Amino acid sequence: MRASKWFVRALAALLLASHGWLLASQWSAGRLSEPGLLVRWAAAIVLAVALTALYRSGVSLVSRKSMVIWLLAALLHGPAIASRTGDGFDLTALPEVAITVVLQTVAIAGALTLTALLFTALVRRRILDAPKAWSFVTILGHTLPLSDGFSAVVSARPPPAAL
Repeated sequence: MRASKWFVRALAALLLASHGWLLASQWSAGRLSEPGLLVRWAAAIVLAVALTALYRSGVSLVSRKSMVIWLLAALLHGPAIASRTGDGFDLTALPEVAITVVLQTVAIAGALTLTALLFTALVRRRILDAPKAWSFVTILGHTLPLSDGFSAVVSARPPPAAL
């Protein structure tokens, strides 16, 4: 177990060092004045903090939650890889497309969650309001049983008269 923690920490340090070197080289080249690059670095910091929080909470770095973060990191690296290939493809809009897709997904998921919560609240209110109308009859039937085993809860009419 110690070897795996040491290995993960060594890989994290190597990843942090390489990205620190990249940030320093872009800063010295004066490229950090580009808004798209600044947004990508801000997103990278958010993803790094999210991965660190998942790791500290005990979640595996290959779990479903962390795979989403790794996928977003891969999308974040798309423009950098495309700029080095030199094939003429303009993939600088990839982060904007990814952000748009994420925002649309969050909006739809939020609307569906809100709809489900409102529907649940409506159904729960109807269920909770229904017993209140009959609560007096229920209490009367349990506390004041009538003679001969009849109660107000189960008898729809009075018992027949005894001759």
